[in-house]
Amino acid sequence: MKYLLHTDICIHLLRSQEVHLEPLERLTPGDVGMSAVTAGELIFGAYKSQRVEENLIAARALQEAIPVVALTTQTAEAYGLIRSVLERKGTPIGANDLWIAAHALSLGLTLVTRNTREFSRVEGLRVEHWL
Repeated sequence: MKYLLHTDICIHLLRSQEVHLEPLERLTPGDVGMSAVTAGELIFGAYKSQRVEENLIAARALQEAIPVVALTTQTAEAYGLIRSVLERKGTPIGANDLWIAAHALSLGLTLVTRNTREFSRVEGLRVEHWL
C-alpha cells in the first residue's frame, strides 16, 4: 500500500456522479486504502444525513472498493508523539485528522487530502492533493 485516502477525498468520491481521480486510476489494487477512522466518519455522516439508508449503502460500497486499514499500536505511538509536538507548538489539528495523520505516518503511507495546509504541520508526513 502506498496511499491513505483522507475523509475529504472519500466524500468527494461518494458525491461525484463520475468517480474520476486521475492518480487513483493509475494505481493497482492494493496501492490505496482508507483509515478505519475515515470509515467511521463516513458511517457517521450517513447516519446524520437526510438519506440514511442510501448513504450507508454508498459508504459501505466504498469501503468494499477501498480497503479499510485497521489502527495499530504503532498508530497510537505516532498519535501521542504528533499530538504532543503540535500542542507544544500551539498548532493542534482536529482529533480525527490527528488519528488519520498518525495512521498514515506510522505505516509510511502518503496521505491524500484536499487539506494539505493543515496536514503539512505534521513533521515527516507525506501529503498529496489529487483534486
